[in-house]
Amino acid sequence: MKKMRKRFGRVYKNRVFVIAALASLYILALSGLALAQVAEQEAGRGARSSLVLTVYGQDLALIDEVRRVALPAGRVRLVLEDVGTSLRPETVVLQGDGLRVLERGFAFDPLTPRGLLEAAAGHKVRVIRTHPQTGAETIHEAELLSIEDGPVLRLGDRIETAVPGRIVFDALPKGTRQDPALLALVDSAHAGPRDLSLRYLTGGVSWRADYVANLNPEGNRLDLTALATLANTSGLGFEGASLRLIAGAVNRVAAARPKQLRRAMALESVAANDGAVQQAVSGRYLYSYDRPLDLADRETKLLTLFQAPSVAVTRHYRFDELVSAYRGADQLGPVQAAIVLEVENTKAAGLGRPLPGGILRIYEPAPGGPVFAGEDRIAHTPEGETLELTLGRAFDVTGRARRTAYETLSPRAYETAQEVVMRNAKNAAVEVRVRGNMPPGWTLLRESAPHEAETASRIAWTLTIPAKGEAKLSYRVRVRQ
Repeated sequence: MKKMRKRFGRVYKNRVFVIAALASLYILALSGLALAQVAEQEAGRGARSSLVLTVYGQDLALIDEVRRVALPAGRVRLVLEDVGTSLRPETVVLQGDGLRVLERGFAFDPLTPRGLLEAAAGHKVRVIRTHPQTGAETIHEAELLSIEDGPVLRLGDRIETAVPGRIVFDALPKGTRQDPALLALVDSAHAGPRDLSLRYLTGGVSWRADYVANLNPEGNRLDLTALATLANTSGLGFEGASLRLIAGAVNRVAAARPKQLRRAMALESVAANDGAVQQAVSGRYLYSYDRPLDLADRETKLLTLFQAPSVAVTRHYRFDELVSAYRGADQLGPVQAAIVLEVENTKAAGLGRPLPGGILRIYEPAPGGPVFAGEDRIAHTPEGETLELTLGRAFDVTGRARRTAYETLSPRAYETAQEVVMRNAKNAAVEVRVRGNMPPGWTLLRESAPHEAETASRIAWTLTIPAKGEAKLSYRVRVRQ
């Protein structure tokens, strides 16, 4: 009797275990069925109703768009295609009427032969073989068992490796995508079409300012055109976009990121005119275009920012290497004078607007047509500042300097005198500016021409050198250190 009870107990426990296991499998099957029944809704380029592209000069752009999508009530898996390969998934904001975002992620795994084989492992494929003599093709159904060290196929009742022929797919295997996509599991409060707002940051889009200036024959005015050079390598083309350009840097935090984003669902729970119009935004300047922009992937486009005709300009020659009141060499030079153009960024001079940093190229008239006079890089320049553009060196305006006296007054004090001789081989007189930095504790004792103080330690003299002539500058300085 006791043995029967033990046997009955074991049978009872086994049956309970089997029933519990079956119940667990039933619950898992129901859960899988429920997940499988979540509708998938694509919202690609055709669903887009508006697109705003805001581009920064730091390989960064803000995409702000609206897509019109018809959604059923309940849970839906949204597939938002046409987002580019340089999207930053952590910056995505998705909003819509009656929409609650439960999960979101970025699917990007470029199609490769190995990736296709990995996704097809365990599934049916076809093998096409070509007869070496006749060229006739035969098609064989097969099951791809593994690709670890090469494809392993079940062909009929045989397992084969190094199978001759080529493996083909009727369609992309499940889980692979031809293009990157944002994936979002959302809960829709009601059925029907609605506008979804999608906003995110992406790399691969940038812009820079370039300037073209044409000098008049007198050399005292120039026609200035500011251009925006816009480059796109984001993996995404933009059609009919409203364009905004931001001049000025924004703070960005460097983060460790993989060189290439692999396909993954990074889940996150979430609670319920030809020219541009310029305006200030948070200490930066925003240029907006009133016409839609088309910018293809891997395309560079030049747009006009603004034009400023007849801007007043002053040309002079400058020596920065000749003046020296430090202990050192007795002779300096000969050196060629730098050719400098000065532009006052004021409305009175014909400009008076913030200038984004960039390269300014100048052309000047010459017999037979304009010639390239030189270029210089300018920094971000607000209204009221002065632009100094160095175009190169003048081979016919030269200068030399020699020390004419040196006297030690004490271990910490001395006096030095210098003479600067400048020559002009041109047929017209030129104005030159001779500039130099003084040592700490300097006092100017005498000078042959009055100077201007540019800073506490930098002074400059302005002189005129006659045609085919020369001009001299002499001075004496006492230095106490």
